[in-house]
Amino acid sequence: MFTYNFGVPGPVIWTTHIIIGLFLFYAGYQLYQKKSLTPVMTVTILVLGALAALYHAHLMFYNLIILNNSSKN
Repeated sequence: MFTYNFGVPGPVIWTTHIIIGLFLFYAGYQLYQKKSLTPVMTVTILVLGALAALYHAHLMFYNLIILNNSSKN
């Protein structure tokens, strides 16, 4: 079975991406219809954005600093 970082199985990642994509689609549709988002939806989007930024910053740090230093040895 295909795994991602930290041994997470591929189907878990794909399912999570599909669910988050559907959530963002629904939120975008609500905004398109000029309806306001509920506080839960707003906080969810903020948390997902923060987690995505931190995760990608971690990957960048790991790939640029840690792997670069280990290749020099």
